Amino acid sequence: MTINVNGFMEGLGTVPDVKIITAAIAYDDPEAWHTYILFYHNALYIPAMNRHLLNPNQMRANDVRVTETPLVLLPYDLRNKHSHSIVATTELHEELHIPLQLEGVTSFFKTRLPTRAEVEDTDNRTCTHVHMTPTSGWDPHDTTMANHEASLRAAMNNEDSYARRRIVQAVTTEIENKQRITREVEATQGEKQEAVQLCADH
Repeated sequence: MTINVNGFMEGLGTVPDVKIITAAIAYDDPEAWHTYILFYHNALYIPAMNRHLLNPNQMRANDVRVTETPLVLLPYDLRNKHSHSIVATTELHEELHIPLQLEGVTSFFKTRLPTRAEVEDTDNRTCTHVHMTPTSGWDPHDTTMANHEASLRAAMNNEDSYARRRIVQAVTTEIENKQRITREVEATQGEKQEAVQLCADH
């Protein structure tokens, strides 16, 4: 299957007949000394590009966690091992943690071209396979995700509005109770003063 790919502005023109493929790239974990083969389904194959561009939401649709905020832009108390990282689950149901680096202000991680043997190692003997995007179709123009996002935002706004009303109601009730108690205390003090005055008159 092929599609025509447009740039972010009309002046860049169109790249025609771009193939949609399943791409495999190798990630060598420098800490674990282990190789992972990352499969990206429904990827655009543009031979002239020297770097892979990853779609965070396409990975998130496959339950891959992508936290792209750099450590330097995170408050100290929010930094942890999985900050500025990609976290996925392997075919062996183990966690793959890929810490991201910065080149200028762009997040990246180093990969290489896998060998045929690594790609065909379906038993995960010498390396581990990881599916980074869904195997099902991916349509970036599908409105389902956008509609769900709008519904969730509306629900959250309604919850916030309800919570604010509850807070206002609670504060108002507390003020009214304090005013009632104050009136009762003042009335009681007034009755005592009258009683004292009557006793003094006698």
